Amino acid sequence: MHIVRRLYDWVLHWAHTPYGTPALFLLAFSESSFFPVPPDVLLIALVFARRERAFYYATVCTIGSVLGGMFGYYLGHEFFAVVNYIVAFVVGKGLWYGVAHEGARVVTEAGFTFYAYAAGSPYASDTSIFPILFVVLIALGFVVMKYLF
Repeated sequence: MHIVRRLYDWVLHWAHTPYGTPALFLLAFSESSFFPVPPDVLLIALVFARRERAFYYATVCTIGSVLGGMFGYYLGHEFFAVVNYIVAFVVGKGLWYGVAHEGARVVTEAGFTFYAYAAGSPYASDTSIFPILFVVLIALGFVVMKYLF
């Protein structure tokens, strides 16, 4: 648990540097495929520091998340056999194989969560979801999550 706290503190420290916005983008991108800390931690810190830029930060975070999801989709497409084994072991077979049967609904709902999205983006490439539909669904989920909540 100590390593997770150190990772959390490391993410928060970016809010106090001039590199907060690029760090938010990279964190959102990496969280969409593999990184365990959600970008909302840094997003909240940046918004509290400069409330007038809240929508700008939400947009940066959304773009990073969508592009990261596209990267996760690509990883799943190219390396599905390995990704399938690893993520099914980590996430659990019930959630993991639920994505295959309920692809579009699960990907849309994953946009409202943190870890399900990171796990679902690589797997979505093996479902019946077309890449364009995948991008639209995750963008919809993240826009609703970042702008309305």
